[in-house]
Amino acid sequence: MTFLFVLPAWVAAFFVFRQTLLEDWREAAVAAAVVWGVIVLVLTEVLSLFHALAFIPLLVAWGLISGASFGVLIRVFTKGLVRERGASYFLRKHPVAATIVAGVFCIFLATFVVAFVSPPNNWDSMTYHMARVVNWIDHRSIRHYPTHILRQLYLGPWAEFAITHLQILTGGDRFANFVQFVAWLGSAVAASLVSKKLGAGQIGQLFAFLFSATIPIGILEASTTQNDYVTAFWLLCFINFSMDLAQEASISLWTTSILAGASLGLAILTKPTAIIFGAPFFVWASIAVVRRLRAASPLLIAVLCAATLAINAGHFARNQSAFGSPFGPGAETALYKNQIHTPAALCSNVIRNVAVHLAIPKIGPYLKALVFKIHSLTGLDISDPLITMGGETFEYYVNLNENFAGNPLHLLIATCAIGWAIWHLRRSHIPAIYAACLLTETLMFCGYLRWQLWISRLHLPLFVAVAPVCGLVFSRPGFRRIGYVWSAIAVLVGLLYATKNDTRPLIEASSVLTQRRTDMYFNSRRELRAPFFAAAKEVARRNPLIVGIISGQDDWEYPFRLLVRKQLGTGVQFEHFNVRNESRNCAPEIMTVDDPPDKIVIIGFFVPETLPPGYKAAFVSEPIRVFERYR
Repeated sequence: MTFLFVLPAWVAAFFVFRQTLLEDWREAAVAAAVVWGVIVLVLTEVLSLFHALAFIPLLVAWGLISGASFGVLIRVFTKGLVRERGASYFLRKHPVAATIVAGVFCIFLATFVVAFVSPPNNWDSMTYHMARVVNWIDHRSIRHYPTHILRQLYLGPWAEFAITHLQILTGGDRFANFVQFVAWLGSAVAASLVSKKLGAGQIGQLFAFLFSATIPIGILEASTTQNDYVTAFWLLCFINFSMDLAQEASISLWTTSILAGASLGLAILTKPTAIIFGAPFFVWASIAVVRRLRAASPLLIAVLCAATLAINAGHFARNQSAFGSPFGPGAETALYKNQIHTPAALCSNVIRNVAVHLAIPKIGPYLKALVFKIHSLTGLDISDPLITMGGETFEYYVNLNENFAGNPLHLLIATCAIGWAIWHLRRSHIPAIYAACLLTETLMFCGYLRWQLWISRLHLPLFVAVAPVCGLVFSRPGFRRIGYVWSAIAVLVGLLYATKNDTRPLIEASSVLTQRRTDMYFNSRRELRAPFFAAAKEVARRNPLIVGIISGQDDWEYPFRLLVRKQLGTGVQFEHFNVRNESRNCAPEIMTVDDPPDKIVIIGFFVPETLPPGYKAAFVSEPIRVFERYR
């Protein structure tokens, strides 16, 4: 139960902000989340400086914070600072609201069960999300280290920071999926709050909550250790506070500016695409602050920027030291960027980014044919390598996988809502500006990033950010009935995605409730299960102290290390071996010429250029091979 030590800090921050943000408990909850996110970051960075990112130091640190938090809570309650509030709209008798809430609760409950029972088994989680976590735990630090998979180093790490804390405090990955799960819940709450600031009534805020909670790919991601929902949550926190700066903040402008900068910083630290998503709202807030405050505006904006940069300073510095750029190795990051920036290239990417959400049963093939016809007007090949990542062929499918699923119904509603908001610019300019920011970041996204097979999951922050506008539209009397019908459909579809997940099904014959936890790590690549189990057994033989890993750039590291650790405990040390990329000059490896690894594991369908002399093959079953040192 040691993971409970992380909770009092958020609770205390919530009640402290609750006294200042008198208008809405959601505002206090969002502000408290930002404070908690900063605490996780600071603890991770400080403990890493002393190579103390381990159980006892982390428990002591969270224990001290919890003790201080309880002191704050005692003061709040003994001084009578907690004020009574009127009954919430959601507690009043309203059959439609009750039905919506009940439906969303069922989706939350099903996803909660999946997130708790199923281990991480997403492809990216196995290659770098969870792999970087166990490397940090081994090193007791988040320093960069030699690795064959550079994404473990340079990509945004905040979500994995939070997972690392839970992993250390609980001794396993049972709660690893809950970072995304909690971000899913938080995004729905924040969406309803932002919808209120756009002018939505109570039923409209409920629609915004529902929209955010039922995004199909979001439901699938909510039980994984990916980071798109975490990014979406921090982005929505930033949008909320930037709107406070642009209008009238519930708390002081200085506090709002710090919270806005911190939330934007956390979003960027989680996934760099947040720079694209946050830029239009930053510009909006900056212009509004300059117009309203004039003399004080430069300092407010400077505070916001300083908070954003401070949050990312440590990670940027590590990247700069290892790769010569705060964003990572130039050769690898260039693969994500479009190589041409013509109007035709932009139109091509817009068409293809929209198309991945049109995989609808029955009518999908007709829509796909239409997509190809429309795209031909651009004059570009639909799989042009200059704007398509990795030489992939343009394609999309109907599926329930967190990497590829589309959001057709939500796309339709979002498009109509944005169109409505812009059409009614003169009647209400704030929603129109908000919608314009969404359109701008969409075009920036399409203009900058190459199309990828898994692009739909990168759209998740966009769909979450558009939820408040959808809530505003449905709060209008003329659209409420449409909203009720859409809500019923969204809940039913959401239940399907929550229970029929391709790799973590709840009610299928191969339900997560009936499978062994160790087997479920391989649900995305079942062909790896037998060779990985056998290789782990071979590696554990003779109790090696040091195991060297050689792999490709996208091979599965985490489940193999887990299987070996289950047999040998923490006595065995893993290190990437014979690293040839830029990370080879990072912190020294444990292995040296005089102290080579006892065994070397090669993961992936390739043969290394050289193996050190003195090793013989002990196990071979593609795509994994084990070599042991001569005794």
